[in-house]
Amino acid sequence: MTIAERIRLTRQQKGLSQKELSEKAIINLKSLSRYELGTSIPPADVLKAIADALNVASDVLLEDNIQTTIIDKELLKKIEMIQYLEPKEKTIFNAFLDMIIRDYKAKKAYAS
Repeated sequence: MTIAERIRLTRQQKGLSQKELSEKAIINLKSLSRYELGTSIPPADVLKAIADALNVASDVLLEDNIQTTIIDKELLKKIEMIQYLEPKEKTIFNAFLDMIIRDYKAKKAYAS
């Protein structure tokens, strides 16, 4: 997971909009957007400001070991089986999953 993804995921888990986080961290909204898109990397002082605004340690945004808890046990079993698929099957699965996620995000965006 990239720094961009960790910033965005942590912000979303905290229930903050980009505008709210930019105000709390006292950083430019466009800069935050670039950090979350991965087109720019925040300098250390800005990363600390973002972490402080999110009420997490800076290393949470730097480390690549954020764990996600999957509550749905049936879904977890299926996800665990994916690792045993042949490369071609994994490619098909990933394309399908990307399509479903993209559809979900589009519906969510248009509903707002």
